[in-house]
Amino acid sequence: MKTMKWAIAALLLAASPAFAAEWTLIAGNKDEIVFVDRTSIHEDGGLKKASVLHSYSKVRTVGDEAFPHKSAILLYSVRCEDRSLGFEHWTMTAGEIGSGATIWTGHVAGPTLYQDPLNPIVAGIIDSTCKS
Repeated sequence: MKTMKWAIAALLLAASPAFAAEWTLIAGNKDEIVFVDRTSIHEDGGLKKASVLHSYSKVRTVGDEAFPHKSAILLYSVRCEDRSLGFEHWTMTAGEIGSGATIWTGHVAGPTLYQDPLNPIVAGIIDSTCKS
């Protein structure tokens, strides 16, 4: 069943006209699958940046009930040397795999970097960004 869910997600992503990028599956679990756009990875100062798509199996919110969404596309900044990351821009959408109405989009002036060495999804984002 898990393999089928990933296969369907990959097909939906490939069929989505809004995403002409080169999305590659990098991590996942029963609640979330994560893709990186390989064409978005670039260096900016001492950081590497990449667009990452998170698709959730259930609706997520910010805080208690704000901005209900099933996917989010974030521009991450990664410092490879200490394996830290933070996000600078986000777009949350109503549907899975970045589909549906835009719920919220925003940005911050500069990322606040953090480390989360025990989170395999964070590790996948850092690995795929730093190895490109």
